[in-house]
Amino acid sequence: MEDMYSALTEALAAWVSAAAGTAVQASDFRLPRDEGQLSLGVFVQGGAKEAAAKLTEDLPACPQVREVREKNGWLLFWLSNAWFDELIAWAKALDTRPGGSYVENRMGILMRKGDAPCPDAEPVRRALWTAFMAYRRGFWREADERAVLTMTHELTGMDRIALENRCGGAAAAIYKLKGERP
Repeated sequence: MEDMYSALTEALAAWVSAAAGTAVQASDFRLPRDEGQLSLGVFVQGGAKEAAAKLTEDLPACPQVREVREKNGWLLFWLSNAWFDELIAWAKALDTRPGGSYVENRMGILMRKGDAPCPDAEPVRRALWTAFMAYRRGFWREADERAVLTMTHELTGMDRIALENRCGGAAAAIYKLKGERP
């Protein structure tokens, strides 16, 4: 899939339009600062809470989304593990070359843990999403690198080691997303 972001937002726009009865365009989606992967604020006259409830009922119709919440009149979308698994497969197939950055070195270490699907851990999903957005944008910010480097730091001890042991696929994808394009 050439542009996963466009395919994602187009599918979500069609789903939200049908389920919530509101005309939504792919370009209406935004990147939230704190929660979720995407946000939508097209409910000018209110109705975001009702739309969130309708979309939550209709979640089986949209395999890309695992959760929808309303916050301050905006809909926040959390993407599903299945979508992140597709992102991992897509990113691992990219034709990029390592640039030798600290992020790539760290991801190289985690890649050795073995190929695995996206772990069910929000910091790992956020790191993968952040890396994908940096790749789309064409440059990485310091905050992007920090999100990737600290994706397992929420846990300590054996819990952190167990999470790192499940991050091989996500690390391989981030490694490719961080690499330099030929």
